[in-house]
Amino acid sequence: MKKLLILEILVGLLTLIMTIVTMYPFGLFGIRNGGIILVFGIIISGITLLMVGIFRSANVFSYGTLSLAQKINVVTSVLVVAMAVAILYFQIVATGSGWLHFLFGAGLLSYSVGRVIIGAFTREHNLGLRAFNLAIGIAVGVLSVIVILFPLVIISSITGTQTYIPYGYLTRIALILIGLII
Repeated sequence: MKKLLILEILVGLLTLIMTIVTMYPFGLFGIRNGGIILVFGIIISGITLLMVGIFRSANVFSYGTLSLAQKINVVTSVLVVAMAVAILYFQIVATGSGWLHFLFGAGLLSYSVGRVIIGAFTREHNLGLRAFNLAIGIAVGVLSVIVILFPLVIISSITGTQTYIPYGYLTRIALILIGLII
């Protein structure tokens, strides 16, 4: 069980590091290396989502018997892995990237459903951890719905100029939240 806890901490830290690197590539690595990281940002985010999904499904199997909430967590983790594989496939092999926001959003929504169910229905954790799981699940769920519905989100509209943030930014914020709880 101690090895699993260490692995959980490492996966969380790796998720946080990979997400922060893709959020601020120019500030951390300069213009040339930041440009390379920016180009591969979707692939890095897809790998991060894949890593989280694999870890969540493997983590549940460490228990002896599975409750209904843990079985639902396994299903949602498998959906996260499927969405991450689809993201990586369409980003690396295929050229259509106009609807990648839907795949990211669906993967994040699957993760958040698992977190909400674990937070609401498991009795293996104490009340504080269950509330934290529930809060993070709801926050990631709200971000995932925004990512699914809007590839660009307007954040400012001043006298004819509008400022947008892409879905990738909201996806990375959700991944930071996931890294905090994994």
